[in-house]
Amino acid sequence: MDVPGFALVTGAASGIGRACANTFARDGAAGVALFDLNLESLLEVKAEIEEKGYASNGKACRIVVHQVDVSNEDQVNQSVKAVVEAFGRLDYVANAAGVAMKHEGGAAFAHLSDWQRILDINLTGSLIILKAASQIMLKQEPILSSIDQRPVQRGSIVLFGSIQSVAGIPLSTAYAASKAGVLGLTRSASEDYAKDGLRINAVCPGYTETPLTTKNPGVFKAMQERVTTAVPMMRVGKPQEIADGVVYLAGGRSSFVTGTALMVDGGYTER
Repeated sequence: MDVPGFALVTGAASGIGRACANTFARDGAAGVALFDLNLESLLEVKAEIEEKGYASNGKACRIVVHQVDVSNEDQVNQSVKAVVEAFGRLDYVANAAGVAMKHEGGAAFAHLSDWQRILDINLTGSLIILKAASQIMLKQEPILSSIDQRPVQRGSIVLFGSIQSVAGIPLSTAYAASKAGVLGLTRSASEDYAKDGLRINAVCPGYTETPLTTKNPGVFKAMQERVTTAVPMMRVGKPQEIADGVVYLAGGRSSFVTGTALMVDGGYTER
């Protein structure tokens, strides 16, 4: 992938976010900033990446860690500022932080406190991260492609939708609404800044094997049963497969792509 610059990954302590952090480092990023609430796990991911010895232009990939709640604008702004002070610029953002839950009884019985928490993190958090990163990216010179030296972009932001951005799944009112909102945000913001060389896209994962889905054996079993009838590939995805899509959208190989939603779902939304 063509990602020689500096990346920021939220939700980096586990699952898809952790895979994204490793993939940016593996594919040549000069540095990766890791954001999450779980500081202990963030430090584990930092050590994991550093142990692998990834390097860019002969220099070790730099890893910095920040304990951040993406729904807290002050925390995000302060941490993004610190990242830019450390790295000198910010080229790629993957906003993998998110929460999900089921509403027992469906939409009619959804608690407003649950609704608000999920929208605060998944949707408002996406806007907060986008705002903080965009204000930095719009002021910097375009990064040059590591492949052919094209000035490909001032920055690239990848937000996280879901198959539930476009398809209904029972008992998921708040999550589905938040992820549909992320696509609206992606499309509108991409129009705002396409002419300025700031690209904004979304990745939409399908059923994926992560700590969020595997920690409850019953839930994971039900997901696997659903997959055999609803997913053409008849399997769940791996975090690495989602991360590969994210890093493609972030880097120079997608330099003419903005405002799009990339479905990485084994064909689920094709049906």
